[in-house]
Amino acid sequence: MFKVLDGSAGDVLGVEISQEYTKADVEKFKEAFEEALAASGGQVNILVKMDQLPWTKVKLDAFIEDARYALKFKNSMRHLAIVGDSSLMAPLVKLDNLILGKPEEGLIEKYFDVGDMDQAWAFVRS
Repeated sequence: MFKVLDGSAGDVLGVEISQEYTKADVEKFKEAFEEALAASGGQVNILVKMDQLPWTKVKLDAFIEDARYALKFKNSMRHLAIVGDSSLMAPLVKLDNLILGKPEEGLIEKYFDVGDMDQAWAFVRS
C-alpha cells in the first residue's frame, strides 16, 4: 500500500509503503513524484517510510519498475531518506549511496531508524 505523508510540499515528497509493494503502488509513486517535480522546478527530496513492509511482499515486477524509474529520474532527485526498522536495510542503503550517489550534486541517500523520523524529515528539508 502506498500513501503520501503529511508534511510533503514543494520539493519534499514523503511517502509510506506498507503491507505490500505492487506495480499499482509504483504508478501512484510516479504520479506523486512527477507532481512534486513540477512544483519544485527540477529536483525533489524524498522520504520513504518502509517499516511496515515485509520484504516477501515486494513484488518483483514492482521492484524492477521502481528501479528503472529511479534510474531514469536519478538527476531529479536530491536527498533520499529511507526510514525503516531493518538491520539489513541500513547497509543496503549505504551501498546504494556509494554506487549511485552524487554528493557533489546533492544526491545523497541515508538510512534512518523509525525512531529518527524527525531527523529524516530534517534531512530531506535541508
